[in-house]
Amino acid sequence: MLNLTYHDDREQSYCDICEQEKDPRLWYYSCSNCDTSAHTECVLGQFPFLKDGSTFSHYGHKHRHDLEFFRKAEGYPRCSYCGKLCQEEILKCKKSTCNYIVHCKCRNYQV
Repeated sequence: MLNLTYHDDREQSYCDICEQEKDPRLWYYSCSNCDTSAHTECVLGQFPFLKDGSTFSHYGHKHRHDLEFFRKAEGYPRCSYCGKLCQEEILKCKKSTCNYIVHCKCRNYQV
């Protein structure tokens, strides 16, 4: 079970999700049973109050897109805007014949 923890020690420690160094002055999540710790952003994501399946409309590309929010993309597709792999929160067109997928951070989406 993950617990929100604060422990101000100067030991060098790393997030078990992103493998980046943790700032010892900031809160983080930890599990004492499995000796795991992670940044709060890595556990909650960039948009912690959005649920998978939330819908947003976007006009552009070839048709109006009804975009659906997902925390993770299956198979890491490429972003239709920047071309990079989608390894974090995405917006995906709900139309089954459309492959329009973008990072939430691309194109200044306001979600």
